[in-house]
Amino acid sequence: MGKKILPVIVIAAVIGVLGFLVSGLGGKASAQPGDQSIDFELKDIDGNTYKLSDFKGQTVVLNFFATWCAPCIDEAPELEAFGKEYKDAKLLILAKGESKKRMEKYIGESKSSLTYLLDTKEEISKNYNVIGQPETIIIDEDGVIVERFSGPTTKDDLITLIQEKVSP
Repeated sequence: MGKKILPVIVIAAVIGVLGFLVSGLGGKASAQPGDQSIDFELKDIDGNTYKLSDFKGQTVVLNFFATWCAPCIDEAPELEAFGKEYKDAKLLILAKGESKKRMEKYIGESKSSLTYLLDTKEEISKNYNVIGQPETIIIDEDGVIVERFSGPTTKDDLITLIQEKVSP
Protein backbone atom coordinates (compact mmCIF):
# COMPACT_ATOMS: atom_id res chain seq x y z
CA MET A 1 0.00 0.00 0.00
CA GLY A 2 2.87 2.42 0.88
CA LYS A 3 4.44 1.94 -2.58
CA LYS A 4 1.17 2.98 -4.27
CA ILE A 5 0.69 6.12 -2.19
CA LEU A 6 4.23 7.51 -2.70
CA PRO A 7 3.85 8.14 -6.47
CA VAL A 8 0.49 9.81 -5.86
CA ILE A 9 2.02 12.12 -3.24
CA VAL A 10 4.95 12.98 -5.54
CA ILE A 11 2.60 13.74 -8.47
CA ALA A 12 0.35 15.86 -6.24
CA ALA A 13 3.37 17.79 -4.95
CA VAL A 14 4.66 18.42 -8.48
CA ILE A 15 1.24 19.63 -9.64
CA GLY A 16 1.00 21.89 -6.58
CA VAL A 17 4.43 23.45 -7.20
CA LEU A 18 3.68 23.95 -10.91
CA GLY A 19 0.33 25.52 -10.09
CA PHE A 20 1.94 27.88 -7.61
CA LEU A 21 4.61 28.93 -10.12
CA VAL A 22 2.12 29.49 -12.92
CA SER A 23 -0.25 31.52 -10.75
CA GLY A 24 2.63 33.48 -9.21
CA LEU A 25 4.21 34.33 -12.55
CA GLY A 26 0.94 34.87 -14.38
CA GLY A 27 0.23 38.19 -12.70
CA LYS A 28 3.70 39.62 -13.36
CA ALA A 29 3.83 42.35 -15.96
CA SER A 30 6.15 41.82 -18.86
CA ALA A 31 8.74 44.38 -19.87
CA GLN A 32 9.91 43.22 -23.27
CA PRO A 33 10.03 45.02 -26.62
CA GLY A 34 6.48 45.55 -27.82
CA ASP A 35 5.09 45.77 -24.27
CA GLN A 36 3.71 48.92 -22.71
CA SER A 37 6.19 50.40 -20.25
CA ILE A 38 5.37 50.13 -16.56
CA ASP A 39 4.83 53.50 -14.92
CA PHE A 40 6.81 54.29 -11.80
CA GLU A 41 7.54 57.12 -9.41
CA LEU A 42 11.01 57.61 -7.90
CA LYS A 43 12.98 60.40 -6.25
CA ASP A 44 16.38 61.75 -7.15
CA ILE A 45 19.02 62.55 -4.52
CA ASP A 46 17.55 66.04 -4.06
CA GLY A 47 14.10 64.65 -3.25
CA ASN A 48 12.52 65.63 -6.58
CA THR A 49 9.90 63.13 -7.74
CA TYR A 50 9.95 61.73 -11.26
CA LYS A 51 7.18 59.67 -12.88
CA LEU A 52 7.82 57.82 -16.11
CA SER A 53 4.37 58.88 -17.35
CA ASP A 54 5.48 62.54 -17.10
CA PHE A 55 7.66 61.87 -20.15
CA LYS A 56 4.85 60.55 -22.39
CA GLY A 57 5.37 62.00 -25.85
CA GLN A 58 9.16 61.73 -25.49
CA THR A 59 11.62 58.95 -26.10
CA VAL A 60 12.99 57.73 -22.76
CA VAL A 61 16.11 55.69 -22.07
CA LEU A 62 16.15 53.83 -18.74
CA ASN A 63 19.56 52.63 -17.60
CA PHE A 64 19.78 50.40 -14.53
CA PHE A 65 23.03 51.17 -12.68
CA ALA A 66 24.97 50.28 -9.53
CA THR A 67 28.07 51.98 -8.12
CA TRP A 68 29.77 48.64 -7.39
CA CYS A 69 29.22 47.40 -10.97
CA ALA A 70 32.47 47.74 -12.99
CA PRO A 71 30.72 47.69 -16.41
CA CYS A 72 28.32 50.41 -15.14
CA ILE A 73 31.26 52.60 -14.14
CA ASP A 74 32.96 51.88 -17.48
CA GLU A 75 29.90 52.98 -19.46
CA ALA A 76 29.25 56.07 -17.32
CA PRO A 77 31.31 58.50 -19.50
CA GLU A 78 29.39 57.31 -22.58
CA LEU A 79 26.06 57.89 -20.84
CA GLU A 80 27.26 61.28 -19.67
CA ALA A 81 28.13 62.21 -23.27
CA PHE A 82 24.78 60.87 -24.50
CA GLY A 83 22.88 62.84 -21.85
CA LYS A 84 24.67 66.07 -22.71
CA GLU A 85 24.72 65.78 -26.49
CA TYR A 86 21.55 63.94 -27.52
CA LYS A 87 18.44 66.03 -26.88
CA ASP A 88 15.84 63.82 -28.62
CA ALA A 89 15.57 61.40 -25.66
CA LYS A 90 15.37 61.70 -21.87
CA LEU A 91 17.95 59.57 -20.06
CA LEU A 92 16.99 58.34 -16.58
CA ILE A 93 19.54 56.35 -14.59
CA LEU A 94 17.91 54.06 -12.03
CA ALA A 95 20.32 53.49 -9.15
CA LYS A 96 19.51 49.88 -8.35
CA GLY A 97 19.70 49.09 -4.64
CA GLU A 98 21.74 52.22 -3.92
CA SER A 99 21.36 54.53 -0.93
CA LYS A 100 21.03 58.29 -1.24
CA LYS A 101 24.35 58.74 0.58
CA ARG A 102 26.23 56.41 -1.75
CA MET A 103 24.75 58.09 -4.83
CA GLU A 104 25.60 61.56 -3.51
CA LYS A 105 29.21 60.41 -3.08
CA TYR A 106 29.33 58.83 -6.56
CA ILE A 107 27.77 61.87 -8.28
CA GLY A 108 30.11 64.22 -6.41
CA GLU A 109 33.22 62.22 -7.27
CA SER A 110 32.24 61.63 -10.91
CA LYS A 111 30.88 65.17 -11.35
CA SER A 112 27.91 63.66 -13.21
CA SER A 113 25.09 65.91 -14.35
CA LEU A 114 22.71 63.05 -15.24
CA THR A 115 19.39 62.31 -13.55
CA TYR A 116 19.87 59.46 -11.05
CA LEU A 117 16.70 58.03 -9.53
CA LEU A 118 16.89 56.02 -6.31
CA ASP A 119 15.49 52.50 -6.75
CA THR A 120 16.77 51.64 -3.28
CA LYS A 121 14.39 48.72 -2.67
CA GLU A 122 14.77 47.59 -6.32
CA GLU A 123 10.99 47.62 -6.80
CA ILE A 124 11.20 49.16 -10.27
CA SER A 125 14.07 46.84 -11.20
CA LYS A 126 11.87 43.89 -10.20
CA ASN A 127 8.86 45.26 -12.09
CA TYR A 128 11.03 45.50 -15.21
CA ASN A 129 12.55 42.05 -14.55
CA VAL A 130 16.05 43.51 -14.32
CA ILE A 131 18.42 41.00 -12.82
CA GLY A 132 21.85 42.40 -13.66
CA GLN A 133 23.29 45.72 -14.56
CA PRO A 134 23.90 47.66 -16.59
CA GLU A 135 20.64 47.09 -18.41
CA THR A 136 19.10 49.57 -20.80
CA ILE A 137 15.49 49.94 -21.95
CA ILE A 138 14.40 52.32 -24.71
CA ILE A 139 10.78 53.51 -24.61
CA ASP A 140 9.11 55.34 -27.50
CA GLU A 141 6.85 58.41 -27.37
CA ASP A 142 3.77 56.21 -26.85
CA GLY A 143 5.27 54.48 -23.81
CA VAL A 144 6.05 51.24 -25.67
CA ILE A 145 9.31 49.42 -25.02
CA VAL A 146 11.16 49.25 -28.35
CA GLU A 147 14.54 47.89 -27.22
CA ARG A 148 16.09 46.19 -24.24
CA PHE A 149 19.61 44.91 -23.73
CA SER A 150 22.10 43.99 -21.02
CA GLY A 151 25.69 45.13 -20.80
CA PRO A 152 27.46 48.42 -21.32
CA THR A 153 26.66 50.66 -24.25
CA THR A 154 28.09 53.70 -25.98
CA LYS A 155 26.67 57.10 -26.88
CA ASP A 156 26.82 56.25 -30.59
CA ASP A 157 25.15 52.85 -30.15
CA LEU A 158 22.30 54.42 -28.16
CA ILE A 159 21.76 57.10 -30.79
CA THR A 160 21.78 54.50 -33.59
CA LEU A 161 19.28 52.29 -31.73
CA ILE A 162 16.94 55.21 -31.08
CA GLN A 163 17.11 56.31 -34.71
CA GLU A 164 16.43 52.76 -35.92
CA LYS A 165 13.72 51.80 -33.42
CA VAL A 166 11.94 55.09 -32.67
CA SER A 167 12.49 57.55 -35.50
CA PRO A 168 10.36 57.02 -38.61
